[in-house]
Amino acid sequence: MFTDIFGNAPRVKLLDFLADHVDFDYTISQMAEFAEIARPTVYKLVAELQNQGMLTFTRQVGDSRFYRLNLDNLRIISMLQVDFEGVNRELASGTYDEPPESREEATKALSQPRPGGSRSLRSGTVPVRTHLRRTTKGRSRRPR
Repeated sequence: MFTDIFGNAPRVKLLDFLADHVDFDYTISQMAEFAEIARPTVYKLVAELQNQGMLTFTRQVGDSRFYRLNLDNLRIISMLQVDFEGVNRELASGTYDEPPESREEATKALSQPRPGGSRSLRSGTVPVRTHLRRTTKGRSRRPR
């Protein structure tokens, strides 16, 4: 929703993504991939948002540090209220109708742009990349 209002600046894209997924924490690499922002830019934004108290460090797994929106920050609370009010208006206007009955209808519904011209992650799914298992040429994967 924020990108509809404020444009596609990296800071707006990152906040829009995090606002759509407040229950989760993310690494810098995940935020860069899902919000479609260059990783070096995300490093700068995370530092800025942390200094402003809008983003908080949640945990560390190995070398990966996880962050999420700081739900104790009044600016974040206000931002989320605006986002939720927008979703409620869209629901009230019938933007989100009954679920489609067939797979073709579902695909068609996801490919259509949202009112306002752009699509957010709320209208689709978060992309997840899978990694293929490496094998050594000519060797079996079974333990000996």
